[in-house]
Amino acid sequence: MQLKLISNQELRYVKSWTHGGVRLSKRRKIKRPLVPGKSTHVVFKSTQARGKLSFYTHKILIHQTIQKLSKKYLVQVQDYVNMGNHLHLKVRFKNPDHFKNFIRVFGALISRQITGARKGRPFGKFWDSLVYTRVLHSSLEELQLKGYFEGNHRERELGYSERLVYLKNWNAFIQKLKHVKAVTRQESELILNLPSG
Repeated sequence: MQLKLISNQELRYVKSWTHGGVRLSKRRKIKRPLVPGKSTHVVFKSTQARGKLSFYTHKILIHQTIQKLSKKYLVQVQDYVNMGNHLHLKVRFKNPDHFKNFIRVFGALISRQITGARKGRPFGKFWDSLVYTRVLHSSLEELQLKGYFEGNHRERELGYSERLVYLKNWNAFIQKLKHVKAVTRQESELILNLPSG
């Protein structure tokens, strides 16, 4: 999920479980937070990926590489969205080292295969920044990401305005869920604090 869609109140918590990306470049020296068994949102982004270099132009290659490397490194890719100049993945893994190898090798393979770079014929910098990762700690966060992925699908197929309409409705739905959850928690605390007898 893009950080600009998150309220200021939640941003500090989110950043503690986030690493990489353009907006968090100052945190690059901090160890990447990884939690085995938890779903993780992963983003690969390249402003170079346009026209013939677009990920969507190479969607079959992208799909095959994800399939191949997820099996090799035992990373479960639960969902992904190809947006042309960036890729969103939702993954789960048991071994952090396997996952780190997955993102390292995936980035190297895709950039080399798309640009045709090789020894004696370099391309230069392809990726905008370190791979973005964010650990998802609740079913609500996973639900938010599901809506964000669907919004991106709609943008690619129907246009940006359709994405905005969908995300506005989806975010309103999420806010209602948060409110219900907060009210339920308060009611539970009241019941637990009722005097006995």
